[in-house]
Amino acid sequence: MFYKDKFARWLIIITLFLRLCALGYVLWFNPLGTALFTFPDSPHYTYAAQTLLEQGSLLDAGTQAPLTFRPPGYPVFLALVWALCGQQDAAVAFWQILLSTALIALCYQAARAFLSQLAARGAAVLCALSTVYWAYSFAYLSDILFAFFITAYLLCALLYIKAPKNTLLLGASTLLAAAVFVRPVGYNVFFISILFLLVLHYKSGWKQATVKIACFILPFLLFTGAWQLRNWKETGYKGFHSSAAYNLYYWNLDSVARAHNLPAQEGSRLLTQALPKDFTSWPLSRQDQWFKQQAKPMILKYWPEKLLRVPYWMAKTLLGGSYTHLSRVFLGRPPLTQEEFNYQLNKTAPLPTKNLKTGADWGLLALCFAQTLLTAALALAGAFLIWQRRNLRPYLLFTGIYILYFWGISSTFFGAGGRYRAPFESALCILGGAALAAAWEAIKKKSQRPAR
Repeated sequence: MFYKDKFARWLIIITLFLRLCALGYVLWFNPLGTALFTFPDSPHYTYAAQTLLEQGSLLDAGTQAPLTFRPPGYPVFLALVWALCGQQDAAVAFWQILLSTALIALCYQAARAFLSQLAARGAAVLCALSTVYWAYSFAYLSDILFAFFITAYLLCALLYIKAPKNTLLLGASTLLAAAVFVRPVGYNVFFISILFLLVLHYKSGWKQATVKIACFILPFLLFTGAWQLRNWKETGYKGFHSSAAYNLYYWNLDSVARAHNLPAQEGSRLLTQALPKDFTSWPLSRQDQWFKQQAKPMILKYWPEKLLRVPYWMAKTLLGGSYTHLSRVFLGRPPLTQEEFNYQLNKTAPLPTKNLKTGADWGLLALCFAQTLLTAALALAGAFLIWQRRNLRPYLLFTGIYILYFWGISSTFFGAGGRYRAPFESALCILGGAALAAAWEAIKKKSQRPAR
C-alpha cells in the first residue's frame, strides 16, 4: 500500500504542500486572482450547483429547465463543497487539489497491482509532475473529479485482473458510474469492460462469465438508470444526457468555417444561426433528432478532411501541456479577453505565439512540453517492456485499450488539447513507471560494475 512506502508518503505530502502554496499565491498575489478559475464551460456547472443549494433542483444555466445537457456529478460536487465551506473559490480549489494529489496514490496502487514497487514509485512521480493535474485543480471544470473517479475505476479493474473477486467488479462498476455522472465520455468504457470480461472468462464457461458480467452491469445500470428515470419524469427526455446529438452537430464547426473562409471559431456562430427560430422551445427528443439529421450529411461531406487532421489533433491531446492555464496560475498573465481566451483554449496553431513574450513564458512552455513528451515517451517504452512478459499482457491490453479509447475520443475535433488527456494521463504514468524502473535498474547495474 502507498501509505506503507515512505517514498510515496513524502511525495504525496510534498506535492500537496506545493499545490497549496500555489493556491496561496493565486489568492494573495496573483493579479488575476480567482477569476482565472472561470472557463467558458464553467457557468453550466456553477449555476446548476447554485440552484441545487437554493432551490433543491439542478437547473440548466441557459434554459432554466431541469438539467439534462450536463450530467449532475460536478454540480453536485460543487454544491457539497459550498455547503461545507461556503461559496468560495478557494474551497473548490482546495478540494480539487486534494483529489489531484490523491491521484498520485491511485497511480501508485494501480501500478503496484502488476508491477514492482520501483515502477509504482516511478508512476507516482510522473503523476505528481503532471501539468494537466496541476493546471485544472484551479478551474471550475470537471476534469479533476472525472480523472479521480475514472482512475479509481482503472485501479479496481487492474486489481480484478490480478484477483477476480466479485467485490472488485461491484466497486469498478460503481466508480465507473460515478465517473459517467461527471463526464458522459466515460459511458463507452462500460461496454469495453463487458467485452474484456467476456474475453477474460470465456474459458471458465458461460455460467461463470454471466455471473461476473451481471456483477459488473447491475450497479452501473442501477445508478445511471435512476438519472434517466429522473430525466424522463421531469422533462420527458429518456436519455442519460442531451449533449450527445448537440456535440455531433457542432463537431463540424471548423469544417463549416473553412468552407466559408472564416476562422474555425466562427463555425459555431454559423451553425447556431442555422437553428430553427423556435428550436429552444422544442422537446429535447425532437432537438436531438434535428441535430442528428443535420449532422449526418456534414459528417459524410467533411470526413476526408477530418481524417487528415486526426494525427495533429491526437498530437495536441497527447503533448498539450496546458500551458495557457498554467501561465495564468503561475505568471498571472495574460489577462485575456473572453474572445482571446477562447482562442487560446481552442487554438489551431501548435504554439500560443501571441503570448510568448518573456523568458518566463518560454521557460514555462518548455517545462510543460518536457513533461508531456517525457511521460508519453516513457509510456511507450513501458508498454514495450511490459509486453515482453507474457503474464503481464492482460494488464497491458486493458490499460492500452483504456488509453486508446480516451485518447481517440478526445482527439476528434479542432479544440483537442492537453486538458482532454486528464482521464488517461494516470494510465500513461503507470506505463511510464515501468520504463523508469527499468532505466533505474540499468543505471544501478552499470554503476556497480567493477572498473577495469
